[in-house]
Amino acid sequence: MTFLDQQLVSCICITHNNVDFLKRSIACFQQQTYNPKELIVAFTPDNTAASDFLSRVNDPSVKVLKFPPGIPLTLGEKRNTAIDFARGFYFCVWDDDDWYSRNRLEFQVKSLAGTALKSSALSAIILYDAPANQAYLSATRWAWEQTLLCQKSVFESPAMRYAKLERGEDSGLLFNLKKHNLLLTLERPDLYIYVYHGNNSFHRGHWEVNILPWGKKLSDDHSTLIQKILEGKVHRTEASSLLENILT
Repeated sequence: MTFLDQQLVSCICITHNNVDFLKRSIACFQQQTYNPKELIVAFTPDNTAASDFLSRVNDPSVKVLKFPPGIPLTLGEKRNTAIDFARGFYFCVWDDDDWYSRNRLEFQVKSLAGTALKSSALSAIILYDAPANQAYLSATRWAWEQTLLCQKSVFESPAMRYAKLERGEDSGLLFNLKKHNLLLTLERPDLYIYVYHGNNSFHRGHWEVNILPWGKKLSDDHSTLIQKILEGKVHRTEASSLLENILT
């Protein structure tokens, strides 16, 4: 696949009230090796901090979507609205509080080339417990929902949309993609850091019962390295190769 052959990827970022996370997420997007791409940053009209920050982002590939005022939407409905708004051949989940290797889009898109599959997701990722400064290699799953990249055409089917839920809205979509043999699962945990920071959609108890115990603790040195990567103290080109090295 050459540069001219590549299809537009729309990264979907539903943001809340933490501009510091959003800045990091946008930086990860801007430094992706894949093109063409766009980032849809979607939020409610009362999120003035995000609005003010984005007004100063001088990047035409970063698009703003404000949800209609006075209409309460679940997270699933927000995702659906943002994907409908997107122009890409693919959409890709791009949560505002996680970190992405600069190679993520390129690897997930190119892995689909030559297959009949229309979506890809990662089977393992890096987990980072920020309050404890402890990193983990996650357990291997059939798919981590937040790592999805998918052809937008699939989304035209009502069964292939996000559920109208505030939490757990993504499990049904991934299950249906797998059920219909449309999902490619990839083993590249270095491409994604899933961050627990204390204000996640799922509370601490969920992480302590369902996520962290099934992962493998990484060393203190590796945890500190991942902390520095998240804080932007390691150049992104170097960060991607360092993560790949510590996991092999």
